[in-house]
Amino acid sequence: MHSSSFKIFAPFIVAGLTACSGINDSWEVKGGGYLKYSINGGEEISQELERNDVEIPYIRNNHHYLFIKVPMDRSERKDQMNIMVNEPKLGKNAIVASYTWLQIQATPKATLIGNNNYATIDQKDDTKWTATFNLQFKDCRQGVCNDSLPPITFKGRLQYWIAEDDR
Repeated sequence: MHSSSFKIFAPFIVAGLTACSGINDSWEVKGGGYLKYSINGGEEISQELERNDVEIPYIRNNHHYLFIKVPMDRSERKDQMNIMVNEPKLGKNAIVASYTWLQIQATPKATLIGNNNYATIDQKDDTKWTATFNLQFKDCRQGVCNDSLPPITFKGRLQYWIAEDDR
């Protein structure tokens, strides 16, 4: 290749290498994912999950549960939540009420109510976990939890990739 030909193609080579540089920084490699959810059928909220925000059973631990934590300091809306599923299996799973709660925009913690709270897990392997959540919480949005108000309906979709190092 002549030096003039290299000068012509050099920017394309650099651009191609730059475009590929972020591939190894993806969730599929480093772990993590997202939880997309809505409150009472409102707008969809997307919350990024870091590697340590989700505990998958027996991956870097001896736990038999799926545990998802959304810390308030990383939520644009100041939402915070914990969701736990004991001994998760494919299909419909019960939620562990004593470890599951929700704070909407820094309000008091709302606990689960009713008997129709569940997670439907449709993928769980050594690479990726996906689940849909249907939960109902007390309404605590006025600064105090109010049993006389209708429950808050939380619908969410989890996509979580297990880090390559943990497989």
